[in-house]
Amino acid sequence: MLKALRAHDPQTIELLCGKGSVLIPPSLAGRIFCQLDGELVHRLDAAALQNPSPAQYDNLGGNSLWPAPEGGLFAFNYPPDKDEWMVQDGIAKAVPNVSQETGHRAVVEKRITLTNRKGVRMDLNYRRVVTVAEDMTLAKGYRLDTMGYRTEDIFEPVGEYRADDVLLAPWSLEQFPGAEGIVTFGRVAEAKDALNIDFYGDPGERISWHAGHFLFRLGGTARHQIGVKVQSKPQCIGALDLRRSMLFLRKTEIQPGVYFNIADNEQINGPYSTADLYSIFNGGELGFFELETIGAMREIDGCAGVSILPSETLILKGDQDELLRYLAEQEALHLNPSDLPAMA
Repeated sequence: MLKALRAHDPQTIELLCGKGSVLIPPSLAGRIFCQLDGELVHRLDAAALQNPSPAQYDNLGGNSLWPAPEGGLFAFNYPPDKDEWMVQDGIAKAVPNVSQETGHRAVVEKRITLTNRKGVRMDLNYRRVVTVAEDMTLAKGYRLDTMGYRTEDIFEPVGEYRADDVLLAPWSLEQFPGAEGIVTFGRVAEAKDALNIDFYGDPGERISWHAGHFLFRLGGTARHQIGVKVQSKPQCIGALDLRRSMLFLRKTEIQPGVYFNIADNEQINGPYSTADLYSIFNGGELGFFELETIGAMREIDGCAGVSILPSETLILKGDQDELLRYLAEQEALHLNPSDLPAMA
């Protein structure tokens, strides 16, 4: 997979970090991928990479930047007066300029046009600033291989768009392979009413609560998605993939502005019925999952302003005991081995 990704775009920029690197192929519309010790970490649809569809959206994987919301009155994934889900060309196909400013920083930029479900057309500057740590000391003292990176994802409106007509926030969807046997989690300060399950239905017993955190067990055939509400003061989300001996952590910070409902549905209770900082998608039979960070729409004099979403991703690989020790000591997340699937 990694060889195929590198071969696909000779202009790929690669930022070295720890025992891995971050890869940004310009031809893949702004997507970000990581490799750790020669293994591609993110999901990559190699078949779609080699034979892209002339009509359908190619969900290639990696970390992609989308405009929120997906559904509802202000949706960016449904055209006006139609119910056909789609991804607009500015996100799915427009090729950005990718420049490497230093050995540890790259910038992804493109000018795009998006139209929301109300028929409002927006011109935007799309920008991703990608940085890797110069000295990976986060896992010092642990028998773990590690790498990590940070993004600042930015949507800058070109022109004035009234907040009555648009909702827009950056939304980072980071996609990994697998579902069955993978356990995701989130640490929250306020557990009461912390989760939004108004996406594809209640995941039921797949979710369990523990001291200061929840577990969301992936798998099955049905798709599920949960949001982690801003009001719960969440500190992080993550996933344990014990088949690959990997731990993924994602973090963001609450931003000034308006948080709103991003869900891919009609949002019958309105666009402000919930406000999520994180989301976790269980693809079920699709065979992948997503750890997502969500930004806010900034308003200036009643118009959409520049919105910025800072996100951090940390990837660690090693024995289960070391991964759990890291979570307990560094993130105050005490996961009981009995709650985890046996390593295949």
